Amino acid sequence: MTKRINKADRMIFKALQKALKEDKIHLCLINSRVNIPGSKIYNPWEALLPILIPVMIGLILIGAVGILVGLAIMTIGIILSSNLVKKKMEARLLNRALKMFTADYETCEEMWQFGGLVLVKSDDNKYGCISPQGDWKEFVVKHFASLMVDKKTADNDLSTEVKSDEKAA
Repeated sequence: MTKRINKADRMIFKALQKALKEDKIHLCLINSRVNIPGSKIYNPWEALLPILIPVMIGLILIGAVGILVGLAIMTIGIILSSNLVKKKMEARLLNRALKMFTADYETCEEMWQFGGLVLVKSDDNKYGCISPQGDWKEFVVKHFASLMVDKKTADNDLSTEVKSDEKAA
């Protein structure tokens, strides 16, 4: 059952989407909070494979070559994968979070309530909003109210005002 959202929330969400698209806000993740079971963006294979592959290769080498060689390869593989693959996995996690966060209002709210997201202004990174304690709607309204105005609606309202002023004169 989907909850019906009001027009103000819809406008705020559209402003958030525009700000993220125009790179006025950055979405940051607290990986220890969002990369856990229960999170919408968690993928267990991305968490397990970087460690599982070197361990499996090490175990095969322990049986085939010897304990010291197998353990050495396993250790080197884990160190390399946790340093090199970690950055790529974090980028994929952020990309997936950004797509889901901006997909629709309900998903955005669910992800915000789960926690681990941070919105930061691009031009001044001392202004931010951390989920779930912070209010992303208030943050968007306070810093990006200009993005909430729909140009078509604003132009129609302005032309209506001009016409009514001309009739009054």
